[in-house]
Amino acid sequence: MSSCLNMHLDKLCDLFICQLKTRGNKEVSIENYRCCCKLFQDFAKSVEEQTFTPSLEQKYKAYLEQRLNSKEICYEYRRFLLRFLRMLSSLAKSGKIDFSFAKNRPDKYPVSPEIGEIIENIFVLNPLSEKIKRDLIAPMKHFFWYANERSLDPSSVDDTCVMKFLIEEAPKTNQGSLGRTLRAVKLITNYLKSKGNTKIKRDYNHIKLKEGKRRMIQSFSEKEIKEIANAVNTETSIGKRDYAIILLAFCTGLRGIDIVNLKFSNINWHDHNISLIQSKTNKQIIAELNGITMNAIADYILHARPKSDVQEIFVRSKAPYRKLSGSLYILLRKYCDKVGITHMPFRGFHSLRRAFETVMLSNGVDIEIASQMMGHKSIEEDKPYITHNKSQIAFVAMDFTDVPLTSGFYSKQEVKNDF
Repeated sequence: MSSCLNMHLDKLCDLFICQLKTRGNKEVSIENYRCCCKLFQDFAKSVEEQTFTPSLEQKYKAYLEQRLNSKEICYEYRRFLLRFLRMLSSLAKSGKIDFSFAKNRPDKYPVSPEIGEIIENIFVLNPLSEKIKRDLIAPMKHFFWYANERSLDPSSVDDTCVMKFLIEEAPKTNQGSLGRTLRAVKLITNYLKSKGNTKIKRDYNHIKLKEGKRRMIQSFSEKEIKEIANAVNTETSIGKRDYAIILLAFCTGLRGIDIVNLKFSNINWHDHNISLIQSKTNKQIIAELNGITMNAIADYILHARPKSDVQEIFVRSKAPYRKLSGSLYILLRKYCDKVGITHMPFRGFHSLRRAFETVMLSNGVDIEIASQMMGHKSIEEDKPYITHNKSQIAFVAMDFTDVPLTSGFYSKQEVKNDF
């Protein structure tokens, strides 16, 4: 295929998504890349660029670095955006996305065949899935390369080498995969000790990574969501559609990708619920519908939805009437701007889902039940969704002057004058 360097960015991004679909990528993955396209297109407009150029590519890299340093985005998200940028660059230069760049790039940490055999033996002794093996090969090679650079062979690796690798080397190069690195080191040290290495004295199985600070992403408040909903003009066809989508997200906690893919067959009007297989987890979920949400969906279907043969409920407002595509955050932000709700880093359409669980928990719903309603595999997945509840924090700060104390150290009966 020929170069697409002179192609307008909008068309280039459309071609990018088309090739992802042809390759068979999951829809949830395609939706993530659509968001990447939108971010890149917005940046290009801000610097008045319309086509993909090496200069634009470098500017975007610098922009992402600046956002990382100012903590607007995390390291892993920047890495994902850089991956997208490399893929888009390959499409612009060759007319085809290069999905193999990560596999075909030169080995960053070359090791000898003997070390390769040691790594294979470690995997034989520790049955692991193929995916985990692939994840561990790189940090294992890195460790042995690091030791070799210090003239240490497997039999002479000592605790000093191991600890310097974990403390000084790995955080600089493996910042986003320290968990895998530590797991690799545990497997390596166990194997080397079993093969007669007596210079490794420590038991690294007991070392755990210090848990990083959990980012508390603020969800939309109930007041803000009401303002957003009230800003929608439900007298128009687009307004009826957008109103139903916003209510669905807040009142059911469904992900944006599942709302976009929602079909007529997923709604049980008699039992007031939605039953579907989640795009992200492939796990079935049944979401209850309240009256206002059901009315909003019905109003859109009966009075605003264009005639179309597609099975998805929500479709484009202009012909051809296909199902919605792209990020629903653009839809939401339009109404946020209308009522003056400030944009915050990491707060987007998914924050409606976060608000759904936050409201449930603040109203006393058990976390196990809330987790099931969200369609999570485990309660661990609920932690990022839980935001500070100001009323509960205020309760903790209340004094106890109105609480009678009849016994104990602080009761009047127990206070003695020993002075």
